[in-house]
Amino acid sequence: MPILETTHSAGRGERFVVGVLWNWLGVGAGLFTGLLLSPYLIRKLGPEAYGLWALSFAMVEYCVFLDLGFRSATVKYVAHYWATDEPVRINEVINTVLVYSGVISSLLFGAIFAGSAYLDRFFQISASYTHSFRILVILISLSWCLGFVFNNFAASLEAVQRYDLSTKPAIITTILRASGTAVLLYQGYGLVEIGILVVLSQTVGYALYFRGFRRIFPELRISTRYAGLGTLRKMASFGIHTFVANISNLILNQSCPLLIGHFRPAAFVGYYTLPMRLLLYTGDAVGRAGVITNANAAELQARGDTKVLPELAVYTNRYCVTLFMPLAILFWTYGDRILQLWVPSMAPYSAPLLPVLLSGYMLGVIGQHSSGMLLQGLGRHQLYARGLAVEAILSLGALVLVIPRYGILGAAWVTCISMILNRGLFAPWLVSLEMGFSFLPFLRSIYAWPFACAVPPMALAFALRMSALPGGSWRQIAVLIVLIASSYYGLALFLCLPRAHRLCGPGSDAGFCTGIRRRRRSGTAGRIRGGAGPCGTLEKLHAG
Repeated sequence: MPILETTHSAGRGERFVVGVLWNWLGVGAGLFTGLLLSPYLIRKLGPEAYGLWALSFAMVEYCVFLDLGFRSATVKYVAHYWATDEPVRINEVINTVLVYSGVISSLLFGAIFAGSAYLDRFFQISASYTHSFRILVILISLSWCLGFVFNNFAASLEAVQRYDLSTKPAIITTILRASGTAVLLYQGYGLVEIGILVVLSQTVGYALYFRGFRRIFPELRISTRYAGLGTLRKMASFGIHTFVANISNLILNQSCPLLIGHFRPAAFVGYYTLPMRLLLYTGDAVGRAGVITNANAAELQARGDTKVLPELAVYTNRYCVTLFMPLAILFWTYGDRILQLWVPSMAPYSAPLLPVLLSGYMLGVIGQHSSGMLLQGLGRHQLYARGLAVEAILSLGALVLVIPRYGILGAAWVTCISMILNRGLFAPWLVSLEMGFSFLPFLRSIYAWPFACAVPPMALAFALRMSALPGGSWRQIAVLIVLIASSYYGLALFLCLPRAHRLCGPGSDAGFCTGIRRRRRSGTAGRIRGGAGPCGTLEKLHAG
C-alpha cells in the first residue's frame, strides 16, 4: 500500500478540521487534569515546593536550545517526502535526527547530573529542599532527554497529519501522570516521588509514539546506515532559523520564572506561573491549530498548490481569536474571582497579573500563532526568528531591571508589551509581505469582527458581576460561561464566519470549502467575506 493512501483518503479541509478536533481532545485532557490537579498540588506541597516544581521545569526547558531546529526540520521534510511518496528519504530524515538527538541527550544528561550539586548557589532555596530539588532536576532532565529522542516520532506523526496517533499517547500520559500524582500526594509523598512518576509516565508515551508511526509507515527502518551528513546539513540549514526562534521563545517563556527565583523567594515563581499556566491550559487548544497550519503549509508547498495559502493566513488566525474570545471575556471580567475560587492562597498575588498577561497573550499568541507556523511551514521564517531573538534580548534586559524594583507585576507588563510589539505586530507584517497583503487590512480581517462580537457579551458580564452573578461560586461561573459563550458564538457564527465557510462540508481539497472552490472554477472573484464591513476580501488585502 502506498504511503500516501491515508493522506488522500480525505479532503484537505476535512483533514484540517479532524486534526484540530484531535488536538483539542488532547488539550482538553490536559486542561481538565491541570485545572483540577494544580490547586491540590499547591495545597499539598505548599507555595515554596510548588515554586521549586515550576522552577525545575523552567530550568530544564533551557536544554531545548540543543534541538537546533531539527524537530521543525523533521516535520518539514517528512511532510514533504510523504507528499512526494519517497519512503527512503523519510528513513534518512528520521535516522539522521535520531543519531543526533541520541548523542546530544547522552552528553546533556551527564552534564546536568554533574552540575546539579551547585543549584542552590543561584536560587533562593531553603536548606530543607536543597537535596530534593537536586534529585528532581535530575529526574526531569532524564525525562526531557528521553523525549528529545522519541518525540521525533511524534513530530513525524504531525508531519503526516495523523493527529489521532499523536494525541492518544499524550492523553494516556496525561491521565497516568495526573492520577498518579494525585495518589502520591494523597499518600504524603513529595517532589522526588512525583518526579519519578513523570519519567515513567512520559516513557509510556514515547513508546506509543514509536508504535504509532511504525503502524502507518511499515517501511520504517532504524539503522545508522540511513543517517548521513548530507541529510544533517540539509536539515540544519532549514532548522537554524527555527533554532533561533525556539531559543528566543525559550528565553521569553522561562527567563522570567528563573529571574523571579533569583531576585525573589521561590514562592513568587509560583505566583507568577499560576496565571500563565491558566492561559496556557486554556489557550493551548487554539494554539494547536498552528501546528496543523505548519504541516498543511509544507504539504501545499510540496505539491505546488499555493492558492489556498492566503485563506490559510487569514482564517486560521481569525478563528483562533474567535474560539478563544469567550474565555478571554470571562478572564477579563471574572479572572480574580476564578483565581479566588481555584487557588485562594495564591489569588491575592496572582490575580493582578492575569488581565495584563491575558492582553499580550490574546494579541501576540492566540491571534498570530498560526502566522509564525505558516512562515515556518513555507521555510520563510528567517525574519520571524530574528524578531523573536530581538524580543528575547530586550525582554531579558528589561526583566533584570524591572523585577528587583516592581516585582512580578512589572514582569507581567514587560511580557505583555513585548508579545504585542513583536508577535502581535511584526509577525503579521511579515505574513502580509509574503502573501502580498496590505498590512492594516490584514489585521482588520483577523481582529475586527471577533472583537466587535465581544462587546455585547462583555457588557453583559460586567453588568452581571455588579448584580445577579458576582462570581462567588463555581455554579455562578458555570452559568456565566454558558451565557458568555452562547451570546458570543451566536453573533460570531454570522459575523466572523463567511457564508461559504458556514456551508462547508467534508471532502474539500482545493480550498477551505466548496463554495470557494466553485467560485474559482467559474472564474469569479474569490471574495472571502466576514460579513459586511472591516473584514473585507482577499482582493482588498492584496490592494495595498
